[in-house]
Amino acid sequence: MQSGNLTSIWGKTIIDQLIAQGVSYFCLSPGSRSTPFALAVAEHPGATTFVHFDERGTAFHALGYAKATGKPAAMIVTSGTALGNLLPAIMEAKYAHVPLILLTSDRPVELRDVTANQTCDQLKIFSDYVNYFFDLSSPSTALPQNFLATTVAQMVNRSMYPNKGPVHLNCPFPEPFFDEISPQPLKMNSTTYTLPEAHLSQENVELWAKTLGEIDRGIIIIGANGSCTAVDQLSEKLGWPIFADINSSHRHLATHRSIPYYHHILKSLPDLKADAILHFGDAYVSKVLLQWSAQQKRVIHVASHPKRVDPLHCVTDRIICDPQFFCSSVAGRLVAKQGWFDEWVEMATPAIEGGNLTEPGVIKELEKVDTPLFFANSMPIRDAEMFFFPRTPRGPIFANRGLSGIDGNIATCAGIANQMPLIGVVGDQTFLHDLNSLAQLKKTKHPVKLIVINNGGGGIFSFLSIGERKELLDTYFAAAHELKFEKAAELFGLPYENPKTTEELGAILKKEGSCLIEVHTNREENLALHKQIDNQVKQQLCSSSCTVS
Repeated sequence: MQSGNLTSIWGKTIIDQLIAQGVSYFCLSPGSRSTPFALAVAEHPGATTFVHFDERGTAFHALGYAKATGKPAAMIVTSGTALGNLLPAIMEAKYAHVPLILLTSDRPVELRDVTANQTCDQLKIFSDYVNYFFDLSSPSTALPQNFLATTVAQMVNRSMYPNKGPVHLNCPFPEPFFDEISPQPLKMNSTTYTLPEAHLSQENVELWAKTLGEIDRGIIIIGANGSCTAVDQLSEKLGWPIFADINSSHRHLATHRSIPYYHHILKSLPDLKADAILHFGDAYVSKVLLQWSAQQKRVIHVASHPKRVDPLHCVTDRIICDPQFFCSSVAGRLVAKQGWFDEWVEMATPAIEGGNLTEPGVIKELEKVDTPLFFANSMPIRDAEMFFFPRTPRGPIFANRGLSGIDGNIATCAGIANQMPLIGVVGDQTFLHDLNSLAQLKKTKHPVKLIVINNGGGGIFSFLSIGERKELLDTYFAAAHELKFEKAAELFGLPYENPKTTEELGAILKKEGSCLIEVHTNREENLALHKQIDNQVKQQLCSSSCTVS
């Protein structure tokens, strides 16, 4: 058997085994050493492919697909610096618990450590940012018959358990990468995995039902990855309100148990006290909520993994359990009571409206559409956390909050949009950081309307303590600029819109197809508006007789 033929067979066998394990979406950036994989996915009828010239953008696209589907996408790259470009998306996937599969092509062992071109040390290059790493041998006939199949099965399932996250298979491919005969993949028997769920014993279920049932003044916080269908049932039985984080997959459900504007309520009335906090899932966006929670008597955290989600070291009880099982099991042993839910409902009616085409106004306008949304990091996700409270159920909400970076947000939108239509909201710095991913918006299966809030720099720094240092703010933190983005839309062949009112924005959002929507705002005016809203809510709540005692 010729070497080129064997290399090609291994490439095809690995792809065939991935598809047998349920991985069907393959994201590629062009390269020579990854030729065996590229040919394999191009010729496999079960493979769906996405190709983009920039590895960093391709990796974030794969991240977006995995967020939208809950299934891992496979990322294929050549050797050398191509791997380095994957790191930001891998870091995000690790901390956001998103499954990704990395297939990195490498030089064979005889070309390592001899200054061969485009060759670096790829062994465990991503360190602890991946759940699993395996370095294949070069293609060989001297290995056990099912070696590739069982290795691929282990890798795929390590991307899903015990925590979802990225996994890495390093593949040393010798030349030639193919020959004139297109071979078939090897037939192999693989391993079928059955993954468990984290449940509690009946004794512990009864213990927590008794413990929580004796508490009247509790709050349920739903963080990222913490939403479940039974949480409203538990809220009704306990009489506790729900604070649903914007990234929790619960905010968009608009259930009557979720309290809107809790950020502003707690900021206005910081002396409110709860007897217990019941936190499901991972981190949440609001710093005000985090700091307030840390001051309460008891903080109970429920998640299906053992990791700490406790930046202020205030968690008193840690329950490792699937949130759905916990909520349904505990609720089934409770007798419903009123608690203090109604008192929170009375408070949660501050006069916060959209009005003009301000940054909060953009968020309020999005409450009127049912298209899935992506909120980029920096100010968009924070504004959404404060102001986005739809009155009726709508499409899902996405964000990259694992490490909250501004890189790759446009590419993530494109990955999501291969599964569903999407409206993305990004700031100007986030837009500039991922500018070349605009090319991906021409390839998505569903349309993307990308709203760019252009306030001439990093607006979030105006809200931080450094914002008081006016002589440093624009140059060293906001990275102030005077750029406009119409020509960027033209460069990548996208329709461009520049609305001046919320009515114009609403009309654009109803149009068909992808487009770039640039909304111009002023950073200083935006800071003043936020302060004005804070003051109005505080005055309203402090003058009302419905505050919680």
